[in-house]
Amino acid sequence: MVKKLLKIFSVLLIVTLIIAGIFFYSIYISVGRINIDYGTLSSEKIPTDMDGVSIAFFSDIHYGTFMDHERLQSMIEKIKNTHPDILIFVGDIFDHPETSSPDEETVQKMIAALRSLDAPLGKFAVLGEHDEVNEDVKTMVKQILYQSDFEVLENKSVRLRNGTNSSITLIGIDSLINGTVDIAAAFHNVNAEEYNILITHCPDLATSSDLPLTSTDLIVAGHSHGGQIYLPFIGPISPMDGAKTYYHGSYTINDTQLVITNGLGTTGMDMRLFAPPQLTFYRLYSKAPKAKE
Repeated sequence: MVKKLLKIFSVLLIVTLIIAGIFFYSIYISVGRINIDYGTLSSEKIPTDMDGVSIAFFSDIHYGTFMDHERLQSMIEKIKNTHPDILIFVGDIFDHPETSSPDEETVQKMIAALRSLDAPLGKFAVLGEHDEVNEDVKTMVKQILYQSDFEVLENKSVRLRNGTNSSITLIGIDSLINGTVDIAAAFHNVNAEEYNILITHCPDLATSSDLPLTSTDLIVAGHSHGGQIYLPFIGPISPMDGAKTYYHGSYTINDTQLVITNGLGTTGMDMRLFAPPQLTFYRLYSKAPKAKE
């Protein structure tokens, strides 16, 4: 009987230690480490002039409540080390800026951090719901991005080139929450025969029947933090508006790929479980690259 009780106690102790270890990692370690998620985008629509060009996506800094300068700078340095040719921010610089009211020193620190990120073929951004919570915040965020050499795409498209006339198209659509979505304006000059990447903050924009998926090869969104506290086979413990249908990882919608990047920061609580901070990094190829011999 005693041996049986000892075995039960040992199992319970091991399980408790494992759970405690997971929570310790989620609260004290995971939140400050950015993972680089490497991948390849290959399509006959991608011109050969773009072969090998790298494009990186990051989102949801949420500076202020939990994300401080030291944590952000550590992540910025890791992003720098990937040396992307094109860099894209998918929204939300500050955490609840309408109440935290970032001061001038904080604004200048953010400009310096974002400006230090180099991308020779261009830096682009869309706004998130925290960036557009009111007009004063929106003006401040757009000024930060402008001074950091990011072009903000508000329901518009832009050509991405590698020194020639050949190109792919980047389409930016405003945030589903607090923004003004205009899909028709964004796709006004988009050619379905070319390779088209759509960036928007809230992934559930992909549920819109107005979205021309036949003209969209890849959608990249943020907002959900990958669930932030995400349980495999169950999902996020607190689903967000704008990310209730799509909230973690990647999905295939008809022939369009939707990728949700986990973002850098946290909100609500400073904890991440099975959804670490993330930079999503791709290399473009006109066709799948040959395996090295």
